[in-house]
Amino acid sequence: MIVRPVAVIAGVLLALVLIVALLFGLAAATKSFSRYQARADANNRVKVSEIEIRNQAQRVQIAKQHAQIRFQNAIGVREAQDEIAKTLTPLYVQFEMVEALKAIATSGSNNSIVYIPSGANGIPLVSTTSPTEVKNPDGSK
Repeated sequence: MIVRPVAVIAGVLLALVLIVALLFGLAAATKSFSRYQARADANNRVKVSEIEIRNQAQRVQIAKQHAQIRFQNAIGVREAQDEIAKTLTPLYVQFEMVEALKAIATSGSNNSIVYIPSGANGIPLVSTTSPTEVKNPDGSK
């Protein structure tokens, strides 16, 4: 078989044309895919933003509900304090103090607390020094 130079040149040119066409096709496909991917990414960002907006609105609603709960609790505390204040007398407060002092005295764990009744109605002064540091009125231990 005899190979003609014109046929070889035509084959090489045809191959070159096909390679160039293939490269242009790949470049166009890459550019098209890149545009498609950019649009898809933008759509995803929009959807994610919408989800974040809904989540933030839900967090705001939850915060409002927590504030309403705190407000209702404050109303309940205020009403309880008003009710207690209606019946609370100085004698009852003094009785509760004496009961608390009895509980401390019998607990055995507060041996370093000294109660000294003084003032109006014997309201105690409280000293939290250790028993070895308590001084007599003349300054000696």
